[in-house]
Amino acid sequence: MAGQKFILEHQVNYYECDPSGHLSLSMLVALMILASEKQNAQLGVDEHVTKELGGGWVIIDYEGHFQREWPKENEQIKFETAIVAYNKYFVVRQFVIRDYHEQIIGTVNGLFVYMDLSKRRMAKIPEAIMTPYEAASTLRLPKVARPDKVEATDEWRENHYQVRYFDIDYNGHVNNARYFDWMLDTLDHDFLLKHQIMEIRMNYEHEVRPQTEVNSMAITIENNAHEWTTQHQIWVGTQKCATATIKWR
Repeated sequence: MAGQKFILEHQVNYYECDPSGHLSLSMLVALMILASEKQNAQLGVDEHVTKELGGGWVIIDYEGHFQREWPKENEQIKFETAIVAYNKYFVVRQFVIRDYHEQIIGTVNGLFVYMDLSKRRMAKIPEAIMTPYEAASTLRLPKVARPDKVEATDEWRENHYQVRYFDIDYNGHVNNARYFDWMLDTLDHDFLLKHQIMEIRMNYEHEVRPQTEVNSMAITIENNAHEWTTQHQIWVGTQKCATATIKWR
């Protein structure tokens, strides 16, 4: 049974859109996180509370499916979020994005781990944090699908990016939405203008640190006349930091 739901209403601003006029992927993720943070605050278990307990949440995986055209500038949308289930160390949070008529635009599931901030390793979730959500504790969590396992070759395109001061959030980490900008920026401009995401699977393996150089790699595969798949990898030196599989229409 899913826990308490929270709804964030939002009107899409022009500066949240990409050149195609649709809400960008990184802004969609940022708004999802905003919705979850507002729910945390409403329930009295925001980041200040988790820090006092010595811990914090870290995203591991996203899996998203989108049924209709992505939101455009000035469109009224809603982000409905709830914790679906949790166990000793992990939480699955769901985000349902709806339009003004309550039609589902897309659904995204995220797998989060609770981390001991001083030891930099996962820790048991304090029961005091989870109780307000009224979510179900379970041994087996709903599966959040991961990207395809592929090896990059010389055919992959790649771009290099210096991690900037403005890529870092208040917590001193690279904002997790920034990874999507690095990934998609490696794709062809015309491809991005003419296609929209219908499925995404994203895995964060290692944190990208401030003042490092990122290598973003990608390849585009045409499945048929109407669907394409892109594979993505983010590297810092010899360390793979994130991967994604994205399907387009």
